[in-house]
Amino acid sequence: MKIFLTGASGFVGSHLSQFLITAGHEIVGHYRSPQLINIKPTDHVEVWLGDLNDVQGLSKRLQDIDSVIHCAAEMKLWNSEKALRETNVLMTKNILESARQASVKQFIHMSDASIAKAPSIPNLEVCESRALPSLQKFPYSHSKSQGEQLVLQAGDEFLRTISLRPASIWGKGDLIDRILGKAANLNKFGWFDQGDYPFSTCYIQNICEAVKKSLLSASNGESFFISDGPAVPFRQWMSRRLLAGHYKVPTLSIPRFLAWPLARFAENGWNYLPLRGEPPLIREMVHLMAHPFSVSIAKAQEQLAYEPLYGMEEGMLEIEKSII
Repeated sequence: MKIFLTGASGFVGSHLSQFLITAGHEIVGHYRSPQLINIKPTDHVEVWLGDLNDVQGLSKRLQDIDSVIHCAAEMKLWNSEKALRETNVLMTKNILESARQASVKQFIHMSDASIAKAPSIPNLEVCESRALPSLQKFPYSHSKSQGEQLVLQAGDEFLRTISLRPASIWGKGDLIDRILGKAANLNKFGWFDQGDYPFSTCYIQNICEAVKKSLLSASNGESFFISDGPAVPFRQWMSRRLLAGHYKVPTLSIPRFLAWPLARFAENGWNYLPLRGEPPLIREMVHLMAHPFSVSIAKAQEQLAYEPLYGMEEGMLEIEKSII
């Protein structure tokens, strides 16, 4: 199959690209950071450095493509509402239009389980039939929700669309490697309520497996939660992940009821004072990480025949092997 992959230089996209190459697919990858391109001569990969917002130009390149996998996204949580909308919503709309003009048969969108996390009600074993909450206070999750709705609405007899909702993706090169591990080493990362609450996660190779199943699926206009299976205590998972990356495990914990006002206080300081960098705590991070959150993968199991290939310990061992 010939696949156009956006976000090929990102965390998910780089893992997925290698997975698809190994599976025998031919990849056309779009790279936000061309300097990160590291392709072997034997790889069946073409690099496309055009503008994803150029509908006509992208449509020409998609003429011989069987499936578009859209992983490119803006992930920054702080002070980036404009960039989040431009990338996660408007660019998604433009890529969808390009795919339609090029008569691409399938569009797979990498969404985020956080779009279903309601701020004021329990979020345990959430399934796809539950209405999506209003998330305007949380720019990242809100933008991903808007992007997914565009994808699902675009599905018709000519273009099949699927949106995958992975829960807290982890693996080599993840958020822990990029940010949280370093913060933990500097004693700038801690627990909320001791981290003692259930939390759904998704190892990167399980995401790749879900994409593999989606490529074979006739599902259309459907969303699917993807995870490692049963939820685990947040502290157990995060501690094990930090140790796998040779980072410090924090001991500091603050009560959850203090987290929100502390985050708002920090945001106000960075908004109104000439402070450098980013605030150490923001409300969207509290929303994403400080509360119980688990999802059901029953729909993915039934309709995609998805089953997680890696449990928590198997994934951690893979990370440790990659570091040695």
